[in-house]
Amino acid sequence: MLRQLSIFSGAEDLTLALGLLLRTAVGRERTADNAMPLDSLADHIGSDAGYAALTDLAARLGLDVTLPPIETVRGLFADELLSGKALRLHRGRNVYSSGKAALWQALWMPFRDALTIDDATMALTEELIALRTDDGGDGVEPCVRLLEARLDALGFTVDRIEAAGHAPLLRAHRPARGVPGRVALYAHYDVETPDPAHWQTDPWTLTEVRGRLYGVGIGDNKAALAQRLLLLEALDETPELLWIIQGEEEIGSPLAHREMKRALDGFAADLWLEENGYFDPDGTQRTLAFVAGDAPAAVGGPPDASLAACIDGLAEEARRFGCGSRLEVRPLNKSFFPQGCPFGRAIPRGGRYLALGINDPASRIHQPNESVPMWTFPIHGRQFTRLISSPGIVPAGLP
Repeated sequence: MLRQLSIFSGAEDLTLALGLLLRTAVGRERTADNAMPLDSLADHIGSDAGYAALTDLAARLGLDVTLPPIETVRGLFADELLSGKALRLHRGRNVYSSGKAALWQALWMPFRDALTIDDATMALTEELIALRTDDGGDGVEPCVRLLEARLDALGFTVDRIEAAGHAPLLRAHRPARGVPGRVALYAHYDVETPDPAHWQTDPWTLTEVRGRLYGVGIGDNKAALAQRLLLLEALDETPELLWIIQGEEEIGSPLAHREMKRALDGFAADLWLEENGYFDPDGTQRTLAFVAGDAPAAVGGPPDASLAACIDGLAEEARRFGCGSRLEVRPLNKSFFPQGCPFGRAIPRGGRYLALGINDPASRIHQPNESVPMWTFPIHGRQFTRLISSPGIVPAGLP
């Protein structure tokens, strides 16, 4: 577990957390769970360069961190390695111990909240996952009411677009608050119907396993939706926002295809922000962006100067976490739907499209055991905040 040290899995928790910490500090590639053997962690973090990298990471993330002296850190690792060796010799189970707690408290806790999902986002994601919003599911109406209440509390005017036999589509609008420009956002709250027989966890229950969160629809796109709702709570200044949240993407978006044009009518967006995005297996962020062409959803060309400025700002935030970035001039792949994505098809010629988020290749979208890595949340959080709240990042009205 990354948020707490468990009495049952202390050794694993420690190597997961400190593995992520070291990889972030020195910019090493990410792995499926980012764990590293304790002796390797001792060698790297206990070295002058590794210790200095932790101090540098704190500065990059703006954290007020005072680490124990390096001699103390080396001693903590030495004590825990000796304790683990003694347990193995006596065939004991290497779980929670005072040595693990000391390392956890000294090295991981100063960075924990900056390197993993926060408790509020975890709680809202858990609430959304539990709502059965598959086609015909009994959680559709409760989910819509939850979203309406959250958006209303954020100052959005919410219109519910309904039709018999369809899950509602929400059109949420909020005027500018001190930041120029207009941003159109997209999300959906529905999920595919899971087959529990093929899941290793309960698909309707948020479950953490080795630094990943599992649940049906978590990557597509309930976790990103939850995080963006909570991030907006903390932003006093934003451009004009129009957020389209539909409930039928997984069955081809019939209502959205019919109503999207009307929902977006008259909103001249400077930026069209997609529901989610991806990281490569090594932790490099794939930024998807383009300027729309003539035909619906057509990729007209690479980012213009305004959109490129957005992408440069996002890459700067990724570098704070030791992650590289690369650009792909294309939208998220939604070709499995005959008519494509109604949001993408609505982008007018010259519209700037951008996708960023929390998923990675192990997320298994539309498959059993769908999951998201916990370490991508803080990166997405800083990027979304910067994108939405900074006048120099939002492409306000540039040609």
